[in-house]
Amino acid sequence: MDTSTFTHFCRAKQQHILEQLAPQGLILIPDSVDVEVERGRDVGYEIPSIDDLPWVERGVLTSDEEMTQVLIKVDMPSKRGDGPGKNLGECAVLACAVHRGMVAVVDDGDARGQAAQRNIPHVSTMWIIAQAHKTLDVVDSEGAEVIYDALLTTGMRLPGPNFIDHAYKVGLLP
Repeated sequence: MDTSTFTHFCRAKQQHILEQLAPQGLILIPDSVDVEVERGRDVGYEIPSIDDLPWVERGVLTSDEEMTQVLIKVDMPSKRGDGPGKNLGECAVLACAVHRGMVAVVDDGDARGQAAQRNIPHVSTMWIIAQAHKTLDVVDSEGAEVIYDALLTTGMRLPGPNFIDHAYKVGLLP
């Protein structure tokens, strides 16, 4: 899982949704994403330490995953002035998905584009909210909107103007 999804769910006090939907009860946070999460904690965001969440595991990239991360990074669009660390977290998430047979959770459009080009299974925050609505008894339409609104209050950029209308429009909900 990439930084934005993890940190915004935590900051919105909605991390229980991630825990309930985690495949085999586990979410993997690559080490480069963990660095970004810790930076958020350092500036004062209310994000629990990965070590305090038994359903989250820190993943140290293997040498093969590091090579895949670099190859994806090379293909990621960049702008003049982007630092060398730009998109490393997203690339690590995609590399882990490739080598560990996992589903990448990424919201960044360029990362989703790389996933699609490389046939890497991937989902987004909006997909997670839709799954919560479809599979968790406690998340009806109103509950899905509560999650969506809570994420928006953290500054997360999500399509809108609300969850349910958008989810039906793009086919996340039948």
